[in-house]
Amino acid sequence: MAKVSETIEIKASKKKVFDVITDFEAYPEFLPETKKVTIDKKSKNTYIVTFTIEVVKSVSYTLDMRAKPPSELSWTLVKGEIMKSNTGRWLLEEVRKGVTKAIYEVDVNLGLLVPAAITKTLISKDLPKMLAHFKARIEG
Repeated sequence: MAKVSETIEIKASKKKVFDVITDFEAYPEFLPETKKVTIDKKSKNTYIVTFTIEVVKSVSYTLDMRAKPPSELSWTLVKGEIMKSNTGRWLLEEVRKGVTKAIYEVDVNLGLLVPAAITKTLISKDLPKMLAHFKARIEG
């Protein structure tokens, strides 16, 4: 397992940040690696979402997303082509009026072929860029 956490401040309300992070189908518009997102099933605050991303090759995985508006979005892996596990969450905290601290935590296991140290390095390298894309989308 490769657990990584990153924090970013975003100049927007918690609700606005939450609305963007739960607008899964819009991810391909602002996340370059994300090629396609399909909501397979949705109930009140639960989503089954399939993501197709391009990292060296095209990879798809499905997450069970659980929302606690407007403060938390957590997930667990349902199935994935290369992932053994993927759990994580967004935690949103209002720092002051109009400013939200977004904490992104993820724990990924890519299996025996990719050691945890390498997985952690890859995720740690890409996570700040991903959060910057979210920040730009929300503040833009």
